[in-house]
Amino acid sequence: MKNLNITIGPSNKLGKYDAHFLLKLAGLLRNGFTMQQALIFLTEQYEVIKQADRNALLGLINSGASLSAVLKHLGFSKSIIMQVSFAEIHGEIISNLEQSGEYLTTRRQTIQKLVKTLQYPLVLVTIFIIMLVLLNYTVIPQFNELYSAMQADKTMLVHMLTLILNYLPYAALALMTAVFLSGFTILIILNIKNTALAAKLLLKIPVVKTYFKYYVTYRFSREFGYFLNNGLEVKEIILLFKTQTINHYLSLAAQTIETELLYGTSLGDAIEQLDMLDRRLAVFVNHGEYNSNVGRELIIYSEYSLENIIIKIESFTKKIQPVIFLILGLLIVCLYLVIVLPIFNMMSNIQ
Repeated sequence: MKNLNITIGPSNKLGKYDAHFLLKLAGLLRNGFTMQQALIFLTEQYEVIKQADRNALLGLINSGASLSAVLKHLGFSKSIIMQVSFAEIHGEIISNLEQSGEYLTTRRQTIQKLVKTLQYPLVLVTIFIIMLVLLNYTVIPQFNELYSAMQADKTMLVHMLTLILNYLPYAALALMTAVFLSGFTILIILNIKNTALAAKLLLKIPVVKTYFKYYVTYRFSREFGYFLNNGLEVKEIILLFKTQTINHYLSLAAQTIETELLYGTSLGDAIEQLDMLDRRLAVFVNHGEYNSNVGRELIIYSEYSLENIIIKIESFTKKIQPVIFLILGLLIVCLYLVIVLPIFNMMSNIQ
């Protein structure tokens, strides 16, 4: 059994057409095109590919390079390259390309929804912070000078609102810094060479652990299920997972499962003991072992895991937007009161 030793290529040369490329390639293969004919045809159709890259790509295709090597040159993500690399072994290239294309389309749509949900509140927040800074350096100091000139005392409410507006830009900056540092910390953890340590740390982060667990479960169940459906034995699949260098978390899972199997543990029980896999996956595996259809059960659960990721992202975007608008509304009311109340207060003092 050969090892999968694949490196990842440069940035995506197809841009937003990456999913379209995979779906069209699957369509051509279904209609009788050879892999080489289909790749050459598609390479010549996409104007987004620069001429130098097109020539290099055509040379690679004509030399008989594998599909995974071509996708690596086009700059596809490592998750897609891993799926295609596995498909080249278990023989489900067409269906894998279709599902990979649908996955990229769904992921792009989810990201677009997230950006669309957040962009308007973020613009409002940015404008509001600019207004706060300007008010703190222009309007509020003038009101303070006016109060001093008229020897008028601020009310407790005006004093509290002024303090809030004075410190709000610093609070917003601190929050943005915290979010940036959190994201940077997660990136550092993901790049730790010790995969076991990285997985352990990711599983301790409250929000990240849910998405991480669903993602690893999705990858594991999908690829394991495809291999089983195409006649590979569990030991061969574990060897493939261990030797591939694209997804280190799958390698870690395979090593742990292999150790448990050597002690006589069943596949379902071995999966249940893995913290980075959803424990409910073991139920599907045990049910599949009972009806001799583990591969199909794993693929069904992979689809369920992907749906869970999408549902959680959409749920998060739906929850965060009202919160942002509520905070903005309260801040606008505070800003209005800070400007209006001193005027009424000074007018009453004059009278």
